Amino acid sequence: MLYYVEGQRHREKIGRRSDAITLYQKRKSDARADIKLPETFRLKKVVLFSDLATDAMVYSKAHKKSHRGDLSNLASLLPVFGMIRAQEITHQSIGDYLNSRTDLKPATLNRYRSTMSMIFAEGIRNGHVSVNPARLVRLRKEDNARIRFLSYEEEDLIRKIIVQRCLVHVPDFTIALETGVRLSEQHSIEWTDVFLDRRQIQLDKTKNGSSRTIILTEEAVAALELCSLRRSSKTPRVFLTRHGEAMASPRSWFDLVMKEAIAQDRGLSDVTWHIFRHTYISRLIMSGVDIRTVQELAGHKSISMTMRYAHLSPDHKLKAVDQLSAHRKAQGGNTKN
Repeated sequence: MLYYVEGQRHREKIGRRSDAITLYQKRKSDARADIKLPETFRLKKVVLFSDLATDAMVYSKAHKKSHRGDLSNLASLLPVFGMIRAQEITHQSIGDYLNSRTDLKPATLNRYRSTMSMIFAEGIRNGHVSVNPARLVRLRKEDNARIRFLSYEEEDLIRKIIVQRCLVHVPDFTIALETGVRLSEQHSIEWTDVFLDRRQIQLDKTKNGSSRTIILTEEAVAALELCSLRRSSKTPRVFLTRHGEAMASPRSWFDLVMKEAIAQDRGLSDVTWHIFRHTYISRLIMSGVDIRTVQELAGHKSISMTMRYAHLSPDHKLKAVDQLSAHRKAQGGNTKN
């Protein structure tokens, strides 16, 4: 809203049109009554949540690996909070919204809360707000008791469809399963990061901010050798589109593959690309690799993260207890009363 007081032009940003009309009429009335504003008068800028979000996304893009996640979360948050004054948003209103989203899992709600908190934290740093209401919202308890991983039969079905539908992307699938590399990490790998003679990929930037070395299986080496046949002059990246350009995400082909896979096996309906990382780590544990080594191979900062993957299949546990029975028989033990 633009108006003049004592020959000086003033501008105020008002959220709703009705509020702007009311304030404009008041300013005109004050001017007719010759009511002067104090010399120290400063117009208080109205800051909407959308204003905070715009600034915060600039920060997120520059400093956060999870920027794409913030953008995705914001797409749900803006329609609800976008046109509300930032100062009027409370932890109760945030909590009420999260409670209303009964269609979402606790982990997703926690990510919404995290994005809200980041937005308000940036608003405080920029001097637009003084409090961060999202920090007072309680985190949901996430159910991590079951980690989904692929069986070898499920892997074979998905691989068969990839071979039939998009053969060029078989190495992408293999690398995901044979290294456990995160999606964002995999699609940022450049050929200067790959050392086939040492069976290693060196990642300088990972999700947790530290560098790590990925050790390659024989299958992973073979997959990268296939990728090397498709090197492109357009980009130094390893994983490419069919046009030889850098691939930011496998969604363009993976969604089509999974649609066909689910049609053949409804049990695959919960499979996402991140399941391949779960599969890699679970298979390491099921093959008897010690937990500390699995932690290093997975790139986990804490051992507690690795322990979440130690939920093994019933078949594997049966084999373990069968070994106990075999040992008893070998030692001449007798279980009869």
